[in-house]
Amino acid sequence: MKKTYSLSPDRMIDITRPLSENTPFWPGDEQFKRNLITVADGFVTSGLKMSSHSGTHMDAPAHLAHCNTTVDNIPLTKLILNATVVDCGSRKAIDEDVLSGLSLQGKALLLKTVSSRSNQTDVFRNYTALTSSAAEAARDRGIALLGIDSVSVDPPDSSNAHRIFLEASIPIVENLWLSEINPGEYLLICLPLRIESGDGSPVRALLQPL
Repeated sequence: MKKTYSLSPDRMIDITRPLSENTPFWPGDEQFKRNLITVADGFVTSGLKMSSHSGTHMDAPAHLAHCNTTVDNIPLTKLILNATVVDCGSRKAIDEDVLSGLSLQGKALLLKTVSSRSNQTDVFRNYTALTSSAAEAARDRGIALLGIDSVSVDPPDSSNAHRIFLEASIPIVENLWLSEINPGEYLLICLPLRIESGDGSPVRALLQPL
């Protein structure tokens, strides 16, 4: 049976972080920059320079070199879908116990952490990430997409969670803004740019309570 969604724009919540030159960027990555260009007759356009993983962004499976699904080929069923938001509290390592009792098959799992309240100056050394066992448990429960409000699903010294999800063709969305989102059930709309053969893309992510 096909899923049907009733969209109510007045009930949607934007969970996307704004992009600006103040947006934190992964060390060694490309900083977001916007150059204003004034065109004739009063029109304005901008030149943009950034990483494909700037701000709130999606990692396609092809973020791993040996995986084939690029961002322009991710099915819409993984971009518009039901989502469960889980509040992980103040913990710094998300273990599989946070998934206890959850029905996640075919849904997005969005993890709310203390990272949404972190100061930008320490965002890359003071953030919450998943343990390998939590990533494996989420994969085994059949999630279609994993989202988190920290800068990475992995701690700085690991890439295990990325590999677990991407090798299972589960897109990852990082840097969500979930500080004002209550735990519960939502409709998620999370659309990347259609970058041909892209490894990832900034997204505009919206939630609608169910």
